[in-house]
Amino acid sequence: MSGVLTGVKRFGMPLAFFASLIFPLCFGWMIPCCAKSFVYAVSLAIKELLIFSLPFAVGALIFNSISRLGIKALGYAPIIIGLVCASNFINTILSYLISAAVTNPGIDVSAAETVADGLRLLPGFTIDIGTLVSNDVAIVCGASLGLLLTLFWKESVAKLSVVFGTFTKWFFKCLMPLMPIFIMVTALKLQHDGMITKIFQQRLPVLFVFIISAYGYVVSQFFLLSLPDVKRCFWYMKNALPALIAAFGSMSSAAAMPLSIKAAEKNTGNCGNADIIIPATVNIHLVGDCFFLPLVAISVMTSLGMSFPGFCDYLPFAIHFVLAKFAVAAVPGGGVLVMIPVMQKYLGMSSEALALVTALYALFDPVITACNVAGNGAMAIIFEKVAALWKRNKRRCQ
Repeated sequence: MSGVLTGVKRFGMPLAFFASLIFPLCFGWMIPCCAKSFVYAVSLAIKELLIFSLPFAVGALIFNSISRLGIKALGYAPIIIGLVCASNFINTILSYLISAAVTNPGIDVSAAETVADGLRLLPGFTIDIGTLVSNDVAIVCGASLGLLLTLFWKESVAKLSVVFGTFTKWFFKCLMPLMPIFIMVTALKLQHDGMITKIFQQRLPVLFVFIISAYGYVVSQFFLLSLPDVKRCFWYMKNALPALIAAFGSMSSAAAMPLSIKAAEKNTGNCGNADIIIPATVNIHLVGDCFFLPLVAISVMTSLGMSFPGFCDYLPFAIHFVLAKFAVAAVPGGGVLVMIPVMQKYLGMSSEALALVTALYALFDPVITACNVAGNGAMAIIFEKVAALWKRNKRRCQ
């Protein structure tokens, strides 16, 4: 019995998000239109509040990411940040290319045209809070403050890190219970408009495309890193498997970190570098997120009648998406929450699209997190090779 309760508690958030989607399908027709209109307006107000407050949390998380590198890893900071940014950017672009291959890169209005404008559910009232600080400013301020204090005021870093950590923990603790409500009401709106079933029928295969492409990418990394000894690929994956399983069960890369470090030590043969690269990248190098979010976001957008983004429109999103990865919260579903302002601003996603992407992310969080941990295992091997090359070149210059 205790095992069942533990499982329910561990997967409580995905279950809540799943229920948020199922409830409107089963009982949405029983709710009066006026009640739907009111709660839909409330959900939009929640979204406005989220957009307003997220930049402050993003700045704090960016600060913690930079300060978490610490003095020990600061000498490797250019290598770590460069590898993480390059990897996240490449994966984000690959996700776009896969989206173009599996999605019609035009305007898919089939779902949007099924309901006349007069029959659509409209909010009973609207609230426009706006933003006080943009995500871009929050990222720059958080990164600059973290770097300066780490270099010149080490004691202040530790104190501020505690304060910012407490703030972000409180912020997401308050935010997470609101997200299932936000998603359920948006799903209720889509059910009223007769669109939610069409979306799942048309776009469910995209989720399988994500699993094949993301995990295939990580396996190919292990394969290429093992060359010319191909058998070593299986050794790499065998060592990484316990951390991957732990990440799947806990939905937390941080919870699987001890096993990730142990796997990195075996795969690289260097305990010192493993102790640096895994803690430094556990929450910022996210292969699963980079594949899942753009792929599913574009699929949901086109299902709702929005146009497929051109590459020139997608590129600014990809750049800000990579930068925002330094502000991902170490909580289930945190990877998508800090991306909501980025997806809204640079992809022009509607509230309905954001709610569906958030729900799908939460449902697939175990699979995404496990992919993130597997990708970090490959990153540890890459870092070991690059760091060794950097040291050799440094000795030659001396």
